[in-house]
Amino acid sequence: MAPAEFTSVAQALRPRLLALGRNFFGDGDAAEDAVQEAMMRLWTAWQQLPTEADVERLAVRLTKHACIDIQRRQHTDVMLPLEATQKVEVVSSRTASEALHERELREAVARAVSLLRPSERRLWTMFAEGQMDTAQIAAATGILTRTVSAMLSTARRKIMNELKKGGFL
Repeated sequence: MAPAEFTSVAQALRPRLLALGRNFFGDGDAAEDAVQEAMMRLWTAWQQLPTEADVERLAVRLTKHACIDIQRRQHTDVMLPLEATQKVEVVSSRTASEALHERELREAVARAVSLLRPSERRLWTMFAEGQMDTAQIAAATGILTRTVSAMLSTARRKIMNELKKGGFL
């Protein structure tokens, strides 16, 4: 699909996606944000989508995910009561050994990910860091969804085994 085609398809889809967002939120601002986020993600995957129907399906899915993400962010941004804030401050004042353990765990995970095959590492990065689901990864890479799921499962198992070897699990 050519860039010009993508632009025309995206403009045609925008009203439908906005309606989806408004149905989810009941307000236009959050719906606009969700559609904008979905369009940005769609732009990164559009070259792998062979037909207009594929673009439409992915656009709807990405908009739904963006709505959920925005809603989650809104709920975590809610102010906590004073007692909860004080408890968080106590919990967040970690000891040096806890901070060290956390850093070692992050390094162990990074080492385990570096041991994955390049194809597994690429999918794992899209899943873990890019926060993409298997359908989004499949659309972006052209790999079947079942294959993506299997490769992610294999990568997860390899990472867990490395963490067990290192004594982290």
